[in-house]
Amino acid sequence: MDIFYNSQKRTEYGLSQIKCLQIFGCSRSGYNGWKKRQADEQGKRALKEAEEKRIMELFRKIIAKRGYVPGRRTFRDDLWRDYNEHVSIKRCSKFMKKMSLIPNRPQKDAYKHQATHDHVCASPANKVNQNFNIAPRKVILTDITYLYYGIFRTPVYFCAFKDAYTKEILGHSVSNRMNIQLVKEAYDIMMEKHGSELKNPEVFIHSDQGSQYLSTTFKQMLENDGFIQSVSGRGNSQDNAPMESFFGQMKTRILNLIALCKDRKTVTVMINEYIRRYNTEFYQYNLSGLTPEEFYQYKTTEIYPLDNYYGVKGTELMSVSQLVAERRRLADEKNRKSREVYARNKERNHLHVSPLQIVARDQKILRKEINIWTEIKSNSNLQLNHLNQILAKAQNAEKYLETLSDSELEELKVPQNWQRHNELSYIFDMKGLF
Repeated sequence: MDIFYNSQKRTEYGLSQIKCLQIFGCSRSGYNGWKKRQADEQGKRALKEAEEKRIMELFRKIIAKRGYVPGRRTFRDDLWRDYNEHVSIKRCSKFMKKMSLIPNRPQKDAYKHQATHDHVCASPANKVNQNFNIAPRKVILTDITYLYYGIFRTPVYFCAFKDAYTKEILGHSVSNRMNIQLVKEAYDIMMEKHGSELKNPEVFIHSDQGSQYLSTTFKQMLENDGFIQSVSGRGNSQDNAPMESFFGQMKTRILNLIALCKDRKTVTVMINEYIRRYNTEFYQYNLSGLTPEEFYQYKTTEIYPLDNYYGVKGTELMSVSQLVAERRRLADEKNRKSREVYARNKERNHLHVSPLQIVARDQKILRKEINIWTEIKSNSNLQLNHLNQILAKAQNAEKYLETLSDSELEELKVPQNWQRHNELSYIFDMKGLF
């Protein structure tokens, strides 16, 4: 058909355009229509290629924003929220394949050791029972994981408290030691930022059976703030699945970056920024396409974040988070002034303390220290007597089990059923031995 476009070839072959069309049995209008369709298809291909280049550039911006390669659903949500581009999940997969993008996938965690503090049958009950989606700020999950950095893969430990309903990280801390102080720092940050939001009846704090969470210190903290403790079954990660999922996603996204850090200070900065972005910038498919922070505001106010409300731009309105923050600031200012007045009164009273009162106070401190060391001296004998008593109870428990029927023994395969038998009460005396 190229001879139709070239007059030199047409002269060489001695055929006119009309003659050629007659030979091929094609009408002139049909031929002209075919030429027009060819031109239209070329134009469409050019537009399609330009559109694909634009979408792929948006993909690169999303990767730069998040710091890792997300999955197809995350690409779909970010394109919609940040750029108002409606791209299907299937089309996102095609773009990822075309760009040779491989999403960050979880890697096998070699650290699966679990420490316990109480006897397995005397541990607190699992009151959450995998019912995580009760309401915002009703089920708070917590756990500890490890990360490593530097040439020698130096470990650091990361503790977090997470709202199971909104998936928001309420408090977190990083340390080079996995102890109760690590948990307390994360807990204090949660109470400082979100304590007023947790003043609801029956708020559950759910954890695994780690020694930090079964310690007397942690139990006392929860009791002082009116929380209800719930503990997963021993070795059952499904009982704390949302927390495990968060750690898995976090490691998938930034563990390889943390491994490049030179010191713990840099690791802490990176983790803090990741948590900030996770709460305020990362849209989630299961949260109505919102960030965890936006989803909490949406569920508590029933106002979905939009760009325009009845002709008034969203930027012209005070956000709910700003309103809450301002009210909280005023309350903190009032409390600060109250503390200052209390401190001044205390200092004023301290100026009138007599020397005799100071000496009496010092003697009280010394007597207290002497009593501590006296108790340490006698504790070894007391501990031996205590352990022998528990051993005697355990021996009696063995004899008691021999008297039970097969059905009763079958029931005792469930650890919590042990608490129904007084003859097996020795398990409550074994705190600190596991």
